[in-house]
Order: sequence, then structure tokens, then C-alpha cells
Amino acid sequence: MRFIFEGRRLVMLGLMLAALIGFMKAALAAPAQVTGAGAQSKAQQVNAAPDYAALAALLEDPKSRAVLIKELQRLAAESPGGGAGGASGETAQKSHAGFALASDMAVDTLGVFHAIHQGAIKAWIQLNHLLHMDPASWDWLRMGDQAWRLAVLFLFAYGSWLMYGRLIRPVLSRLDRWAAVASPRQHLLRLSLSLSLIGGIGLLVLGLIFFMGNFLSATLAGDSEDFLWQQTLFLNAFISLEFVRLIIALVLTPSYDNLGLFPIKSDQARFWMRRSSRLIRFLGYGLMWLVPVVRRAWGGDTAQFVVWALALAGLIYALHTVFCQRRALRAALLTIAQRHPIGMVSWLLSALAHSWHLLATLYICMVFLVGLTRPTDALPFIARATGYTALVIIGALLLSGIVVQLLGGEVRLKDRHRKKVPLLERRLNIYLPWLVRAIRLVILLMTIALILSVWHVTNIFNWLGTNPGQQFLSTVFDVAFILLGTLLAWLVTASLIEIKLNGVSDHMPSARMQTLLALFRNVVAIALLTMAVMMVLSELGVNIGPLLAGAGVLGLAIGFGAQKLVQDVITGVFIQLENAINTGDTITVGGITGTAERLSIRSVGLRDLNGTYHIVPFSAVEVVSNYMRGYAYHKAEYGIAYRENIDDAIAHLEAAFDELKSDPAMLGKILEPIRIPGVTELGASSVNIRVQIKTAPGEQWAVGRAYNRLVKMHFDAAGIEIPFPHTTIYFGEDKSGKAPPVYVQNLGCKPEAAG
Repeated sequence: MRFIFEGRRLVMLGLMLAALIGFMKAALAAPAQVTGAGAQSKAQQVNAAPDYAALAALLEDPKSRAVLIKELQRLAAESPGGGAGGASGETAQKSHAGFALASDMAVDTLGVFHAIHQGAIKAWIQLNHLLHMDPASWDWLRMGDQAWRLAVLFLFAYGSWLMYGRLIRPVLSRLDRWAAVASPRQHLLRLSLSLSLIGGIGLLVLGLIFFMGNFLSATLAGDSEDFLWQQTLFLNAFISLEFVRLIIALVLTPSYDNLGLFPIKSDQARFWMRRSSRLIRFLGYGLMWLVPVVRRAWGGDTAQFVVWALALAGLIYALHTVFCQRRALRAALLTIAQRHPIGMVSWLLSALAHSWHLLATLYICMVFLVGLTRPTDALPFIARATGYTALVIIGALLLSGIVVQLLGGEVRLKDRHRKKVPLLERRLNIYLPWLVRAIRLVILLMTIALILSVWHVTNIFNWLGTNPGQQFLSTVFDVAFILLGTLLAWLVTASLIEIKLNGVSDHMPSARMQTLLALFRNVVAIALLTMAVMMVLSELGVNIGPLLAGAGVLGLAIGFGAQKLVQDVITGVFIQLENAINTGDTITVGGITGTAERLSIRSVGLRDLNGTYHIVPFSAVEVVSNYMRGYAYHKAEYGIAYRENIDDAIAHLEAAFDELKSDPAMLGKILEPIRIPGVTELGASSVNIRVQIKTAPGEQWAVGRAYNRLVKMHFDAAGIEIPFPHTTIYFGEDKSGKAPPVYVQNLGCKPEAAG
């Protein structure tokens, strides 16, 4: 396991290192274009005329010499005589390409270390010069005169800034409490508004300090342009550095826990704020004020020595800060990695946790080297690109967090909405996370594009301004509009259907309406999906004409090959339109009687009295017998013996109905009085009397069972015989006509004594 972990760490370190080197190469390549153009113009001048002084100057400059070597190598590779021709020439070009790459790397490395070596020699010379300089030659009176003016300007600027910090504290406390009481969905939005307000006020105060400071500087300087120039340098440095510190303070917010963008502990936030403030002020005032003043007073070599001293001190301080927080930041990243649900992101965070200090050290050292070798062109570019990258990443994280808090939580509808549209909440909780993922993906892609543009690796936004780029954007927007429109149409349609299905104002729709609405919902879903797929394919450049023609041919083939299926669908549609079957009806179709439990566009599902579930396709249905339409009859025939009085039996049948009608359980089930048409048949052993009772649909069986019970009870009480089959035993007879004796055996019963 340790080997796997170390391998993961090395892979992550290698990927990050490769990306870092690519950014640094792009940073150095952007400013180097001007130098390369100058070297090429010098080379053209050398070719045009034998200017030996220009050639010597060209060879003395390491950068120009490196560019000249690369140009000569390119010309040698493109010259016809460079190879023997044919296959050998191609092989020579390939080998020369590999050699040129290695040579370029060697020349670049040699140029960097040569510049460092030359700078170190010059710095040592300047140090000796400063150590042996006579302080008596300095103009102490002028320096003192400038010092008190700068001190006054310094006290005004920082006094005003500190006073602003005191006055803004009540506002910060109120904003901190306002953000603390926000709901989870509104917390990040309130936090963003609070930080924007604080930043806006801070920028306004800095602008006022800059305006009043320039007025004060002009008053203090008087007629001295040198004093005014130095004071202007200080004011520019103050505004720039405090603006950077303001941005860092908004990100860290060390004194207010509820205004923090990131889950950083207060002590850690104060540590990073304190260290970054010291480093920014030290390097900022050194490079933006001290170095120009030294260059103007003692020359460029002395200023370069000051740059070396500042860079070395800043390097040591920055590396010390990184290694002081190595374990704390590693623990924080590991905690985030353990909580992250995505395995790949968790793996990257774990690898970053164990190698972040190495990457930070590498970056700091590369900035140090660039600052020493190319302080005028490459260093400002890297500083500016680093700042923009940090702002882009922070803005992307903030925007992504706001989207997650507004749309990423679970949707909870009110109870009255949930009763009317029970599936809307589940649909929203399915679709909204995908919408959040899509928005976050767009934010990620925009962040990557901005970072690549800032580092001059590639400018995707320029490509988007071209015709292919505009066509790509149009396609993306059209596809997104189609998908969102389809999703919105489905949500609205499905919600309206569910509102109808669940009733409005406690009026539930009929079973037929429920069935038709369910079928309509399925049809709408299929139609929307088909239209969306076709429109998206058309926007992506796919010719949907052959696709539609193929679909037509396929439909025709299916129509011929699956005639039963087509017959099922067509018959099912007309059965529903004619309101022949509804869910819950008791019907007879295809010779099967049962309750319709499921009704689709091609079949009906029945549950019979035995509990067996039958699926009957509509193509097998010729007649639909529905027992649930309008009303029903309990029709029965009751037989009495031939010796009974028919009118007396009819009277008792009516009495049984009257008792049935008075039963509370039969309330609403019996619709009309009983009908007794009379005697319908003189049977072999009974006289049959027909009875009809009109009932509510579906209640005929319950009414019939209850009436049969009462008829039996009334006939028994009146002594009316209900005939039943009799068996006559015939023992036969002999030729004389006498029956044989019957053998009777007594099984234990004592015979009764004769009277």
C-alpha cells in the first residue's frame, strides 16, 4: 500500500510540475518575442553589411546569442544541402530535430545560469563599492529634508487607512451577524454581497486617500520635482499594495468567522494574513519605491544589487512560510479529500496534500530566477498572471458555491402543492442536481480558458470571435435551449396532468379521465423526447432527413410485421375514447371476467375471483361486457313447490325486499322498488318466480347475496317449501309381482315398545 501511495504522489507531482513548467515557458515566451525580433533585425543588419561592432554587441548579449544560434540551426535544417536526399535526408532531419530540441534546452539553461553568474559578479562589485563609499560625500541635509516629507505623507496615508479600519468595524460586525443568521441557501449569497460592500467601501477610501495624498504631496514638495517624484512613487506603491492586501483580507477575513469564503481557522487566517502582508510590503515598497530611487541616485548596477538583496530575502521568507504551514495545510487538504464524494477528486486532493509544499517551493524558486534574470519583462508578466489566476480561481469557487447553495439542496414543496403534484418534488430533486453539474462544468471550462489566456498559452476567446467559434457557441446555446425547453415543457405538462389526476377542490376525476390522462402523459413524454433528439441531432450537423425516412420505412415494416401490435394499439385507443373500460371496472373480455387493475394502450390486466391475474391484448377483444355502467340488476328465479300458494310466496318475496331495503348497509345500493314479473316456468319439480332489483353499478352481487338470505328466512318462517331434488329407491319385483324382502339390520338402537 505504501508503494501505491508513493506512486500516486509521484504521478500527481509529475502532472503538476509539467503544468507549472508549461506555464512558466509560456510566461517567458511572451516577453521574449520582442527580444527575438530585435535579435533577428540585428542578424539582418550583420548579413547586410559587415558591421563588426554590431556583431560583437550581438555576441556579447547571451539572449541575442541564443536566438542567433537557434536561427542558424533552423537555417541549417532547411538548407537543401543539409542532407543526402531521399530517405537518408528524412532520417537526418528527424535526428537533427531531436538534437535541436536538446540544444535549445541546453542554450536556455546556459543563458539563465550565465545571467545569474553575471548578476552575482555585478552584485559583489556593487557591495564592495558600497562598503568602501565615504558617507561624508552624501548630502545628509537633502536626505533629511526628503525624509520628513515622506514621513508626513506616510503618517497621512497609513493614519487615514487605520482610521478607516477603526470606523468600519461596526459595519463588519453587523454584516457578520447578518451573514450568520442566513439560511443555508442564502448564506453564500449574503456573504458575497457583504464582501462586495466591504470591498467597494475600501476602494472608495483608497481613492480618497490617493486624491488627498497627491494634493498633500504637491504641497510638501514645493518646487522640487525630485521630492514630488519620490512621494508619487510612495503613493502609487501604497495604493497598489494596500489594494492587494484588501483583496487578501476579503478572502481570509481573519477576525470574522461568518464572513470567510473558505473554512479556514482564525489562527491560520491570521498567520497567512500577517505573513503575506509582510512579504507584500517588503517586496512592494522595495521594488516600487526603493529600487527606482537607488537607480536614480547611484545607477543601475546598485539598483540591481538592491533587487538581488530583496529577492533573496523574499525567497527565504516565503520558503520559511511555506514549510511552517506544511503540516497544517496537508491535514486540511486530507480532511477535505476524505469528505469529497468523487473518488478522482479525492485522489487528486490527497496527492496535492503531500506535495503542495514542493510545488510551492518550485514556483517560488522559478519566480526568483526569473526575477533575477529578466526583471523588466518576464517578472511583471508572471506577477500579473499569478494575481489574475488567483482572482479567477477565487471568483469561480465563489460563483460555484453560490450555484450549489441556491440550486443544489433538496427541494421541499409545501404540503398543499405536494398533494396536488406528488411527483413534482421527486422530479425536481432529480433534474436540479444535473443542472447544477452542468453549470459547474461551464464555470470550470471558463476558468480553464481564462487561466490559459492569462498565461498566454492559448486564447480561446479570440477563437470564439471567429466564424467557427461563433458557430460553435450558437450550436451550444441552441442545444442547451432545446434541452431546457424540453425539460420545462415536460415538467409543466406532467404537473398539469397530475393536478387533474389528483383533483382540484376535492373533486376527483372519473376513472376514464384518469386513464386517458395517464395515456396522454406517456404520449407527451415520447413525443417530447423524440422531438428533442431530432432537434439536437439537427443542431449538431447530423442530416436527419435519411433518419426520418428510415424511421418511416421502419414504421411501415413494423406495421406489416407486427399487425397484432398495431391492432392492439388502435383498438385500445378507440376503447378508451368510447369509455368502454376504466381502471377498477368489473368486466368480461375475451371470455374472462374480473376487475380491471391496469389499462394500457395495448392491453388490459384483469384479476378474477380466484386471484389470478390475466393480461388480455385488445386484439383478442371482440366484445366488452362492463358491469359498472349506470346501473345493474339483481335478477333471480326462486322455485316453490307445486302445492304452495303463488300469491302467498310473492307476498313473502316483497316482505323480504322491504326488510332488505331497511338495512343500513344497503343504503344507496338499491335504486328502485322490487319488480316481480310473475311465474316464468313450471319446472319438473318447482314453480319458478322471477325477481328483479335495480341496484347501483357493481352492487348487484352484494344485494343479491343479502336478498337470498332474507328470502330463505321468510320462506322457512312461512312454511313455504323450496323444492330440492328427491331420490326414490326401487327394489324391483319378481315374476309374480311381489317385491323381495328387504334386509334391515339394527345397528344398536333399541326398538320402541309397541303402544
